[in-house]
Amino acid sequence: MNEPIIIEELGKIWGRDAIFLDEIEFDGTHSVKLIGDFNGSLCESVENDKWISYELTFKGILEFKMTELDFFSNTEYTSSFEKVIGSDIINGFSKSSQNFKLKESHNHYVFHTYDDVIEIIACEFELKLKPKKE
Repeated sequence: MNEPIIIEELGKIWGRDAIFLDEIEFDGTHSVKLIGDFNGSLCESVENDKWISYELTFKGILEFKMTELDFFSNTEYTSSFEKVIGSDIINGFSKSSQNFKLKESHNHYVFHTYDDVIEIIACEFELKLKPKKE
């Protein structure tokens, strides 16, 4: 089961054209930054068609997986950005590693962009929004 991530300024984000990814930055300390734009017309709480630039940083990453959209096997989802409840991946980590104590704060996130689906197991995320420069 998946639960949509609802961002206060945007609401629920939905649709193949809702999220565009321009850049991925890995910093070598178990964090990654995704940089791109949200299509305001596909965000529940945005009242016009404006584009909104984002920087989405995930911290405490245990797994990062990127799959081309047409090859992503799970076609049922609740929004373009969601959290997996009862994640099989997290449950598998808990069972397979006796030397590593999985933090209760780790979550399984799924981020559906125009071209790719990104799955991340991380402790937290931080989102920065700004109007797109024309």
